[in-house]
Amino acid sequence: MFWAGKKSLQDSFRSLFTKKEQAPSFSVPNPLLPDTFKRVEKLVRTWVDGKGYRLPDRTIEESAAHIGTDSATLFRYFAMRGEDFRSFRTRLRIQDAQELLLAEPKTPASYIGLRVGYRDRGNFSHQFKMVTGFTPATWRAQHTISS
Repeated sequence: MFWAGKKSLQDSFRSLFTKKEQAPSFSVPNPLLPDTFKRVEKLVRTWVDGKGYRLPDRTIEESAAHIGTDSATLFRYFAMRGEDFRSFRTRLRIQDAQELLLAEPKTPASYIGLRVGYRDRGNFSHQFKMVTGFTPATWRAQHTISS
């Protein structure tokens, strides 16, 4: 049966293509012009270098404002890159948290979560586990070199 699995029609259609760039884009109806893409890419790189992802933004609109663009442009930029802004920001926050967990072994994981942009300890632990497969405390214990 065609609908037996949880595959959407879009996923089924995309699977017909062997290369990602051959698949039609369903999420970017109006792609960015090359100059705009480069401009936004530079803004995002500056935001990342300045650790702007640590700001506890609630919406993509707030994040876009901190980056220096609007939410529609930011959405299209990430869609053209083939990823989601929230996933990108979460990945950056968790990578940053991993570095801090190792660099500051006495600092509580919940405080590190606050420093990388999570207002809620439970959400930080949940996101950390989603990305790494471990809670922050377990990950730290497994990656800390014993003296």
